[in-house]
Amino acid sequence: MEPLIRFFVNVGRLKTIQRPGWLLRGVKNPETVADHAFRVVVLAWIFGKEKKLNVKRLLKLALVHSLSAAYINYISPYAQLLNIKNKKELLKKYPAFVLQAPVREKGKIVSKRFVEEKRAVEKLIKDLPEAIRQEIFSLWLDFQQKTSKEAKFLKALDRLENLIQALEYRDQIPKECLALFLSQIGLVTDDKRILNFAKSVEQFLNKGEKSVNNRQDRNLIKFILEVGKLKSIPRKGWVIRGVKNPESVASHSFSAALTAWVFAVRRRLDQEVVIMMAIIHNLFVAEIGDHTPHDVFLEKLKDVDRVIETFPWIGLKQEKEVIMKAALEKESNAVDKIFKCLPSQQRRELKYLWLEFRTGTSKEGRFARQADRVETVLQAMEYHKQDKSVSPTSFWLGLKELVDDPILLEFIENLDRYYYKPRS
Repeated sequence: MEPLIRFFVNVGRLKTIQRPGWLLRGVKNPETVADHAFRVVVLAWIFGKEKKLNVKRLLKLALVHSLSAAYINYISPYAQLLNIKNKKELLKKYPAFVLQAPVREKGKIVSKRFVEEKRAVEKLIKDLPEAIRQEIFSLWLDFQQKTSKEAKFLKALDRLENLIQALEYRDQIPKECLALFLSQIGLVTDDKRILNFAKSVEQFLNKGEKSVNNRQDRNLIKFILEVGKLKSIPRKGWVIRGVKNPESVASHSFSAALTAWVFAVRRRLDQEVVIMMAIIHNLFVAEIGDHTPHDVFLEKLKDVDRVIETFPWIGLKQEKEVIMKAALEKESNAVDKIFKCLPSQQRRELKYLWLEFRTGTSKEGRFARQADRVETVLQAMEYHKQDKSVSPTSFWLGLKELVDDPILLEFIENLDRYYYKPRS
């Protein structure tokens, strides 16, 4: 189990690695790699359903497509070629910041990048159990080489997410640079649905909602923009503990989905369902903000540290049930507002998955909830390792109350030894 722990710890780097392309363009505090991958997963589900593709494969491709960034500190294949430290000099030489290498050098750069990323992925997964190691590498290679129709489609969705994010950063990016993101989509796909939707996104964000005639596109763009809000919302549980630069809700959701999938490989579970439950379980935060089980007590007690270092449910069972029921109703109303922008079939399906996760009334829902809690404890331990004042106690207490899956229990036991017992 220790190799799995190291794998998840290393993947956790994606939560803090800001995408270099935005930094080079002068965007302040841009999204992380995990933030980006989170919304790519959402796009994969939405458009995969529309196109009737293998959605499970699309979701897994989205989860692994950026894993190499855990060991490579750049994403743009042209960042090293430019090698210009002075931003003014860079913009002077490349006024539109197109970052396109000369044709004679382009193939060489792309080949070099592939070799470096391949080495990074192999390093990341080298000690994993054979089945999941082979599947991750096969999926990553498929995305790189676009050998399946799902991989080709995901490449387009990856570029589409870049366009949406660029337009959301439009106040920080020169206008001449934005056109590049739209044109890049056409370089990787001729799918009319994606190309037309990309144009609708550009119109919506530059000219306003009414400029988009297609009602379905208008509503879908609204949904995607709501989802994107999670990239910039820090998880409240870390904020109240004083964690510096804590993970976003989006980054956590991505990591929870990856965790749930990796463990689900050894179980007879619907992997598509498990992944999507973890991805959408915190969507309500976009509407009502994040909250924690401690909130009701923090309002009553002055000793904040004492409250958050103990199990959150202090008091009678009846009081706990009232609090949980009220929270569920509030969250449910929030996700209804977000899902209302989707076509009826997708709206019903996502709400069903969200409720199954929240209530744990299916085997997938129970498993995804437990995997989510395991991921949170792992993150708590990493924050505690960095800053001993960040207490993981309440997370461990909550974990041991909820988790009963044998595979996850075994992982937790090893997690306990990994962090609390001396290692040779």
